[in-house]
Amino acid sequence: MKTGLKAKDFCLFWGVVAVLGLAAAAWLIYRFIRVTGLSEIPEGDLDAMLYLLMSERKAWVGGIGQTMAASAAGTGIGFAFAVVLAYIRQNEPTLRDPGPVRYVKYILLTLEKLYVTVIRGTPMMVQACIIYYGGFAVVKALMPGASVTQINQVWSLFASALITVLLNSAAYLAEVLRGGIDSVEQGQKEAAFSLGFTPWQSITRVVYPQAIRNSLPSIVNELINNIKGTSVLTVIGFGELMFATTSIAGKTYRYLPTYLVAAVLYLALVVLLSGGLNKLVARALHGRGPGKGDRANG
Repeated sequence: MKTGLKAKDFCLFWGVVAVLGLAAAAWLIYRFIRVTGLSEIPEGDLDAMLYLLMSERKAWVGGIGQTMAASAAGTGIGFAFAVVLAYIRQNEPTLRDPGPVRYVKYILLTLEKLYVTVIRGTPMMVQACIIYYGGFAVVKALMPGASVTQINQVWSLFASALITVLLNSAAYLAEVLRGGIDSVEQGQKEAAFSLGFTPWQSITRVVYPQAIRNSLPSIVNELINNIKGTSVLTVIGFGELMFATTSIAGKTYRYLPTYLVAAVLYLALVVLLSGGLNKLVARALHGRGPGKGDRANG
């Protein structure tokens, strides 16, 4: 009897939620249709949000596209760089190495630690400014007499943004992969050696596949963080979502509605991507839906 009442209450609750959701959606659609026919921005903040969402849709779509391009490409290339960094970190010099090899390993290990420390210890906004203006100065020195437009064609804002994101992702993902490598049981590495695997074969065929698999949730989380983190790239004028937001706000002088629209768009991107990618990761790891510990919190 109690089970039947609980099931009835459960259905009643979700039925009320569904009705309220449909009513809210119908109300928003009505307001949206009403404001799209206006010739100027309405006074109310909600109506202004709906109006700006429609009237400035090209700017929003362009900003989202640039945000996703820089985030996805930066995370992907950064991950490839992180694999190299993690390999350097795991192959510390030993007494069994020949003298020159040990010396090279020591230099590479020192540079890897310095790189990770510098990138993780400085703000992404500062890095973006250094990369953009530093690259601009180098190109200007290599192209004397070139105009700003010509220099920007060689050293574009997208290139600066992409390099900034990938350098950040590489530093953070290198530490993630290092943890994933450490999580692989030592017995599996020893078994690979006993089967005649070389150190390189052991790493590429046994250790790295498992380490990357174990690190997938953190890699997804890094992508989600980059989607939000690219907002600082507006400081160099890169046309991502935050840059589009500030441009629209400056043009319309309706700052609160404009930034509320940006917040909704960022939230939608994060929720949709994290939900979809977490399901793919959960299937890859366990062949099931995401558990409580597998969610990537943006």
